[in-house]
Amino acid sequence: MTGVPGLDELIEGGFRRGQVISVSGTSGSGKTTFAVQFLVNGAMMYNEPGLYITLGEQKKQIFANMLRYGWDLKKLEEDKKILFVEYPPYEIEVFLSQEVVIRDSVEMVGVKRLVIDPVSSLLMGYGDEQKRRERLLRLLERLRSLGCTSLMTSESGGIDAKVPLGKFEVELFSDGIIYLYNKKKESRRQRGLEVIKLRGTKHSSKTCPIEFTDHGIEVYSNKEF
Repeated sequence: MTGVPGLDELIEGGFRRGQVISVSGTSGSGKTTFAVQFLVNGAMMYNEPGLYITLGEQKKQIFANMLRYGWDLKKLEEDKKILFVEYPPYEIEVFLSQEVVIRDSVEMVGVKRLVIDPVSSLLMGYGDEQKRRERLLRLLERLRSLGCTSLMTSESGGIDAKVPLGKFEVELFSDGIIYLYNKKKESRRQRGLEVIKLRGTKHSSKTCPIEFTDHGIEVYSNKEF
């Protein structure tokens, strides 16, 4: 189970072990919050250690931002409940060459949940589409081989298409797509969540409103977006 209030009932109880899920959306839609909440819930509710690989925002900034939800990530890291690994953009190639280090981290603390935020950082250096696709497919193969449930966040260009996709269309190759909306309605913005794809699951097809509460994201499956 993800432990995100209102989500698990939309996806028949949660994500399957070993699946790779894309969490997409425009800026400000809540991708990082969703990903961190997934790991925090795993560590605190289900005794499932997590690994968070940040390829953009600094770890200390994530720690500070998430305190507003009552999530003490520093303490969770000290207790080896969640490992946080930070790779600045100029060290992306280092990350790509450290599969053994990542696998050792997974095995050391028994990691069951893994996040890469954002996965697009791994693909930006490849101008050739074929090389990007090969890199992505290798990454997905590695993630699935770890036996974790993995989330990859990616920035979407918008919601005009029938199936909103990120710049590099990583969602097409994942096992599931969770799309987070951040739409302007009259004088305010409204956020929502849609399960676009989830292999092996008879998931809900409705778009549900979400709110950022004092305890993280909450999905309201009984309301209209």
